[in-house]
Amino acid sequence: MESFYIAFNAVAPISFLVIFGYYLKEKKYLAKETISNLNKLCFNIFLPVLTFSNILHTNVREIFDIKLFIYVFISIIAMVVALSMIVPFIEPDSKKQGALIQGIYRSNFVILGIPLTNHIAGNAGAFVASILIMVVIPMYNMLAVIVLATHSGRNTDLKNVLKEIIRNPLIIASILAIILSLLNVKVPQFVDKIILDLAKIGGVLPMIMLGSMLDFKKISSNIRNIFIGVFGRLILMPLIFLTIAIALGFSSEKIVALIAMYCAPTAVSSALMAEQMGCDYELAAQIIIFTTVISCFTIFLWVFTLDFLKFI
Repeated sequence: MESFYIAFNAVAPISFLVIFGYYLKEKKYLAKETISNLNKLCFNIFLPVLTFSNILHTNVREIFDIKLFIYVFISIIAMVVALSMIVPFIEPDSKKQGALIQGIYRSNFVILGIPLTNHIAGNAGAFVASILIMVVIPMYNMLAVIVLATHSGRNTDLKNVLKEIIRNPLIIASILAIILSLLNVKVPQFVDKIILDLAKIGGVLPMIMLGSMLDFKKISSNIRNIFIGVFGRLILMPLIFLTIAIALGFSSEKIVALIAMYCAPTAVSSALMAEQMGCDYELAAQIIIFTTVISCFTIFLWVFTLDFLKFI
């Protein structure tokens, strides 16, 4: 019963915020332009501040784990390679293949990772998630460009991708916080208070905005591919890579961070990227919608199961 309460208390607040965001959009409290601007605000300000705060208030030397970095790096590569070989046998349309591969491997770790790990494992878990952003974001972005360009027939411009990675505010925030933490730099108290207050917004507003982006009116006849995308993203990937992570003996806060990475729904930005690069935007958007809604239940089940088995 204790496992149930831990899992419920971790997932329920996030699920409520997502539903609340959807409610605000449906009741016209949030216009499309407002949603777009707030999403940019979350990505450029609040999430980087949250990332910065989590790292700054934790001792990097105590929790940094190169083994975890290597495992995450290899697991993402393995996902993309395996999916690139399997998906063409499932779906003949090349543009749908690109959307499906991206929908399965690319999780919404940036938005969901830090708040989820913070709910379950506190600052230690949120710190691990913040550190992993440095590996996850560049890989997700670069591999998405390669996958989508390959399946859309367009040329891949890696130079521009590298520029976007270097300029990414989340990566900048992570690196800056790590440097300050390693140098043991103490921020003035009033500055620290401002950072903590902004970080609280970064743990709440992205969840609301995620709900505001849900649109059930665009569901079409892609049920088979949607099912494959949902099963691959929320069941198969976590089952494979969390099992391996547990076998490798990672600590509980690292397992929690990996839960957020492997069990999170498909990244919201993947639909926009699919549209920009000529792959199936509708399928990409539908996978996002269904994985986001269903993940409220599957994340709960993963947290409940792993806590019951004493892995977290």
